[in-house]
Amino acid sequence: MAAGIARVDKDKMRFQTEEILAMHQHMLEKIEFYAAQAEVEEYKKFWQELINNNRRIIGQLSRYMVTKCNR
Repeated sequence: MAAGIARVDKDKMRFQTEEILAMHQHMLEKIEFYAAQAEVEEYKKFWQELINNNRRIIGQLSRYMVTKCNR
């Protein structure tokens, strides 16, 4: 059986992923703000692509924190 990860390491990883998650959430707010101001269709599509990618990363970070950091 594989050895488990020490709680101190899980807590450290949790703190680090929470910090990155907060950055992505802040970026998402900025991107959505800029997307709302876009008038050119090409730019709207680009902002939407960034929004989708950022939401995917936020979901990935959240799932990792729950499954690997036991929170």
